[in-house]
Amino acid sequence: MGGHGGLNILPQKRWNVYNYENREKVRKDEEAAAREEQIKREQSRKRDAECRLEKLRQAKGLEPLTKPLASSSTSESDSKHINLFDGIKIFDPIKPSEGENRGGVYKEIKKLKREVEKQKHKDAITPEDEKYKLGYGIAGKGVKLPWYLERRANEGESGGESDEEVREVKEVDTTNGKKKKKTLNELREERLKREKKEKERERELLREKTRRDGGFSRR
Repeated sequence: MGGHGGLNILPQKRWNVYNYENREKVRKDEEAAAREEQIKREQSRKRDAECRLEKLRQAKGLEPLTKPLASSSTSESDSKHINLFDGIKIFDPIKPSEGENRGGVYKEIKKLKREVEKQKHKDAITPEDEKYKLGYGIAGKGVKLPWYLERRANEGESGGESDEEVREVKEVDTTNGKKKKKTLNELREERLKREKKEKERERELLREKTRRDGGFSRR
């Protein structure tokens, strides 16, 4: 026997890693490791949820739901061996009761969080803050108005006057060592006089220019 027509007895050998028994053993080991990892995750998630719930109850001033069990911790520490498959049926995540309990814990955590945040927010708001919160104040409590709002307020008090007139009103006459604000009529008259002088000066310059241009053209 041998060659291509011989018998293939390799799958029947126990040392062959690809025979049926070894593959089944590997599959079972992988499933057991996956279950163990899932159990650890579920236990960790449950402990975190219970810890958050206890903290929220303490912040609210309520009594703790459960008391720490000293006997269980001592019995676990006294055990001399570790059972990897211990607790598979107890903490099975497929059981509906476990999911319902976790859902109830999470709902209670959210409810306590909302109550604590609401109480903190209520204590922090004063009646004056509530007034500004509703929009009665523009800049807020203890805040100076920005420059553009102050400018609008000044414009409303001046009765629709232009910026130039407002600036001219602020000019002072320092003659005789006394400061005196000019009226709007006086400022308008001064401005008209200045404009008239500027126009006359422009006309004079134009006449001078045309006279020079005419003299050059005759030559």
